[in-house]
Amino acid sequence: MPARRPRLIAILAAVALLGAARAADPPGADFAAAKRDAQSAVKSSQPAKRQGAFEPLVAFQTVESVDTIIRLGLKAKDEPTRSAARRALAGLAGKPAAPRAGDQPVDPAGPSSAADIRRHLHDLLDRELKGKAPPGPVAIGLAAALLATEDPGAPESLFLMLDSGNVAKAAPLCWGVATAAASDGDDGVALLRSLSELQFFAADFSFRRGVVRGLINLHAPASVVALVDLLDTLHGEVRADIAGYLAAISGKNHGVDADAWRAWWESEGGDFEFPPRAPFYPALTVAPGNAGNAYYEIPVYADRIVFVIDTSSSMEGERMETAKRELVSAIHTLDPLVAFTVISFSDAARAWQPQLVAAGDDAKRSAAAYVSALTAAGKTASFDALDAAFRYDAEAIFFLSDGEPTAGRMVNPAQIIRFVAEANKNRRLSLHTIGIMPDNGLAQFLQVLAAANNGVYRHVAD
Repeated sequence: MPARRPRLIAILAAVALLGAARAADPPGADFAAAKRDAQSAVKSSQPAKRQGAFEPLVAFQTVESVDTIIRLGLKAKDEPTRSAARRALAGLAGKPAAPRAGDQPVDPAGPSSAADIRRHLHDLLDRELKGKAPPGPVAIGLAAALLATEDPGAPESLFLMLDSGNVAKAAPLCWGVATAAASDGDDGVALLRSLSELQFFAADFSFRRGVVRGLINLHAPASVVALVDLLDTLHGEVRADIAGYLAAISGKNHGVDADAWRAWWESEGGDFEFPPRAPFYPALTVAPGNAGNAYYEIPVYADRIVFVIDTSSSMEGERMETAKRELVSAIHTLDPLVAFTVISFSDAARAWQPQLVAAGDDAKRSAAAYVSALTAAGKTASFDALDAAFRYDAEAIFFLSDGEPTAGRMVNPAQIIRFVAEANKNRRLSLHTIGIMPDNGLAQFLQVLAAANNGVYRHVAD
């Protein structure tokens, strides 16, 4: 028995040495394990595991961990996993600088500063954007991480590139980031707020609406605060989006009065219970004291408007006279800063003005005279009228008709709906529709047109 003791001691010593060697394994061994765990987690059927897959990789703060998150996360098929990857990349790009001597080159497997990682993300983004339109989820995720962590005034920030005036390059990326942020919770609110500070936000209606709709889709306390803050500075149709959403979730109607909405939230926000997610249109109604006027009870808040009126033979008589009176009334109540035009149509479309005109007194009188002189005759070229309306740089189109399409370059309602939806995909304007004593076919056509294009439908009886 004593003879065995030295051998047992030797075995125990070897085990201890092996344990010590494992404890002293280089960081790369730990990273390999974290990468395996992440690979397993992103394949999990449990959403919580997929969304937490990248947290261990963030701790390494390396270019290699960035590339792994991009490969496993931004290229994932499901949006929640991509969202988790965007947040992880933002965490890496925003971490305090890791110590590195002088101009020592970046080691992909060694700790990197946040600035190093942002430079790496910029390089990858430049590569992704070359020859690719529109940008895919990788480019969008890289841009989201940079916008969430960079100083807007930094010389090489993505903010400056997006505000450079290159709309063809900036717009699709901005739209993509705004859409993605709508699923990123409070992190998405912060990102959308930063997007609202871009000059491009002020210059481009479609992007403004995309950012605001992103905040609305987040449906959370932080997004309500952001929306109320934006209500102070916005105008036009996007302002109505915010007022409509706030009215829908609160059951109150403070219109576009930011101070009133702020007071409501300060009073009730702490205990506020959000209703289930649902489309909020048509929520906004015109109440006494609200800014804006109405056309067939549809609030008119847009800054750039095209009114389209059917003058086919079926409109003859009192139907036509009533439609003209309603339109003339709406024109006379437009704010002088609004720009507008009128398109009438029967066999073809005819415009009062070839461009939008500021709603000064002279313009209102001229437009009212044009409308008052309209007579009913001919068929119904609905597509031609809609196509003409989309050629203007408008925020809203008001389309009135009493019959299904019977003339023009396209008469099939389903085809017209598809064409308009495609034309409006990146413009995001509101197409409001009014059916004058419509039959079932016309009512369905106009309802779908409005619902698919950010608008509301109104049924009007004779």
